[in-house]
Amino acid sequence: MKSIRNSARAVKTLTVGIRPAQPRMGTTHTYEMNGSRFRDVLVDGVWLTVSVEPVVRSAA
Repeated sequence: MKSIRNSARAVKTLTVGIRPAQPRMGTTHTYEMNGSRFRDVLVDGVWLTVSVEPVVRSAA
């Protein structure tokens, strides 16, 4: 019975993904992550994602 009560408690976790990346320079930053290409723009000191596109890989 004790194991049933323990499993009913809420479990809170935080997963942090760290990946190597180029430092952001200028006012635009483009990068690929999880098969998507992101384009971020610096607006009033805050980076905003303005474009997300699937990455098309050509078979070479």
